[in-house]
Parts: sequence; C-alpha cells; structure tokens
Amino acid sequence: MVDISVMQRIQDAFARAMDLAAVTVDRHGKPITMPSNFRPLCKLIRSHPDGLSRCMACDSMGGHRAYQKRGPFCYVCDGGLLDAAAPIIVEDRYIGCVLCGQSIPADSADTFRDRAIEINVKLGLPEDEVRRAVELVPVVPRDRFNAAVEMLSVVANHIMELAMSHLSQARLLAEEQEKATLEKALQEAHLSALKAQINPHFLFNSLALVGSAASEENAPKSQEIAYNLADLLRYSLRNQDSLVQIAEELEMIENYLAIQKLALGDRLKTSVQLDPELSGIDIPCMILQPLVENAVTHGAEPVSRPVCIEVKITRSHKRIELRVVDDGQGMYPDMVEALNERRMPAKKSAKKHRESIGLMNILQRLDGEFGNQVEFQVTSLWDSGTEVCISIPDRAAASIIEFPLEEEELAPHPIKINIGRV
Repeated sequence: MVDISVMQRIQDAFARAMDLAAVTVDRHGKPITMPSNFRPLCKLIRSHPDGLSRCMACDSMGGHRAYQKRGPFCYVCDGGLLDAAAPIIVEDRYIGCVLCGQSIPADSADTFRDRAIEINVKLGLPEDEVRRAVELVPVVPRDRFNAAVEMLSVVANHIMELAMSHLSQARLLAEEQEKATLEKALQEAHLSALKAQINPHFLFNSLALVGSAASEENAPKSQEIAYNLADLLRYSLRNQDSLVQIAEELEMIENYLAIQKLALGDRLKTSVQLDPELSGIDIPCMILQPLVENAVTHGAEPVSRPVCIEVKITRSHKRIELRVVDDGQGMYPDMVEALNERRMPAKKSAKKHRESIGLMNILQRLDGEFGNQVEFQVTSLWDSGTEVCISIPDRAAASIIEFPLEEEELAPHPIKINIGRV
C-alpha cells in the first residue's frame, strides 16, 4: 500500500530532525525499513539472537498498545531505553507502527543507565562493551521527547494517508480491469452466438425428422431427446429481454433436466417445486436455465456419486425466491466470496470463468428489470453442494396498499385495496 522507499525517506528525515533512532515495523515487530540513526547499544543487543528476538517482541507490543490507544504510546523498552510507537491503521486494521527513541530521560539518567547495563549483560554480552554503548546513549529532556512523539504521530498519519490513497487507486484499477474483462467476455459470447446462428427452421425441421425416425425405429429415448431439444432451442431463441411466466420457464427447465437425466442416468435426481399461486408471475426469460446448467455441469458431472438438483420457487414476505440447490461438488470459499460480492473470481479455468459470467449476466438483467431490489446469495461447501438463491420483489403483492380508516372510524384491522399492477 505504500512505497517502502518513500517510507524510508520520511523516516530518515524524522530521525535526523529529532536526533532520535527510528524504524518502521509490521504488526509482528519485523522491520520493513532500514533502521535510521540506531544507537550502538541497540545494534549490540540486536547482534545477539536472543536480543533480536526480544527487541522484535517489544516493538510488536509497543505497536499493539499504540493501536489500542489509537495514538502514540511511550514506554521503556526491554533494553532499558525510552521508546515511543505510533500506529499505522488503515480501514481500522492495524498494519504496523513507526518507532522512535533509544534515549535516556534527563530527569532519571543514572537509574536508566544502571538498569540498561544490568538487563543487557544478562544476554551474555561483554559487560565492558555494554557499558561503553550505554554511555553513548543520548540523554533527552522530557519536553523534547514529548515534542518528538507528537511529530512521530504526524509521520504515522502521513503514512496512513499515503496508504489510503494507494489503496483507493488500486481498487479503482482492479474495478476497471474487472469491468474490461467482463466486457471482453460478453463480447466474445455475443460473437459466439452470432457465429452459431443457423436458420432456426432448418434446425427445428431436422430435430422433428430425428424424432419421427426414432419413433418409427422404436427408439423412445432418442425421440424424447429430439423433441425436448427442439423445445429448448425454440425457447432459447426468444428475445431474452422479454418476460415469461414462471410456469413456462420451469417447463423449459424440466425439458433440459430430462435430457440430462438420460445422459447421466441414475446419477442425477431432480425435483422442481413451484408454489401454484406463482405460476402466472412474470420473470425475465432464461433466468433459471443458466443456474440449473451450472448445477449439472459443475455440481453433478464432476462427481461419480448420485447428485440431486432441486429447483424451488416460493413466496416469502412479499418477495419471490428462486432457488437452485444441489448436493454435488460445491465451490471453494474464494469463489463463493467473489460471487456474493458480485465480482469475477480469479480465473482458475475457462469453465469456471464461463460459469461466473453466466451468473453476472443474470444479475445484470435482473437489476435492469427490478433495479436495486434484487437480492443474491450463494452458499456452498466443497464436496457438499451449492445453493444459489435469487430474491426479487413480488409485484403482485406490492400492488396491495394497506392504510387505516379516518381516526374517528378506526377499524380493528387495516383495509386492503388492490390498485392494480404497478
């Protein structure tokens, strides 16, 4: 999110201006910049494996305490010196911190020196080297150190602003790339559709001929495939911007599943359930078919065990819920997350990419028909199946308005007046 070289320049300038040591670390205390103006004592301590581990743990603690405080935190480090940490927080997430210090306060210099010698000799470092290094640690008045801490907070805030700016730019770029990918895929799909346009009458006549021949040859399965395929083809060539009744859409789904059951045999079980009151409700043409096709192609076909695919259309709280459920292969969590966020998942295969494009296309068409009132949810576990639920407004139910009578004639229940379809 931030160019490390930029952070390094900011940190170096701060250390020179304040005459203090400084370093920027991640949330675990691991340095992500080169140390600026580090003191000989701290270099000596970090030259020992136990000393380096102790310093990183202490830096991590200082940063987390600053994050909890949401501001600079001053403390005595495990090496016995005065330090301060300012947190780097991006979108309420703790990323790391900027540290400064490696100094001794002027009002208690002797106490700090004695403690620093005692603590660091215990690491196994030569006592004479530790004493010489401690003598070189600068003594800083409290007011000057406090001013440096305020400046440290400014530095951390500037880094956060840079991070937010870069993060916003990266997101805009990713959205543009995703949009370009989707547009290219849709153009390719449109081109494929144009290339596949053969005279429909020729295809219908050919399928009818196949069906008749199958009947004469006593081949009922071939006859069923031919007639179901003809119905599917006729339906799919309709204008997809048109509205159809749910019952008609489900009839086409049953034709499609009938062909797939002949192909997969006992491995495929199906169930199509429709609330009878909803059979005459209008929905955009070819909304359910891609969902059912995905359930067959990505849920049932990849596994060898039996798989059940259920299509359920129900009414709930003035909304119509369209569900396609299978207990097949399922999806990985990253793909489920991407689909629920209405974005294209990382392209792992052309097959999965086409599946995602189909879902995005459905949502685009539904948004065009119902605006921002469309709700979409994918639930899936690997090797346990997938459920896709699309919820749209029930316009028939929405056309009933409820309101009370005048106050002096207030009835115990509201009146329902049907004002026709909106």
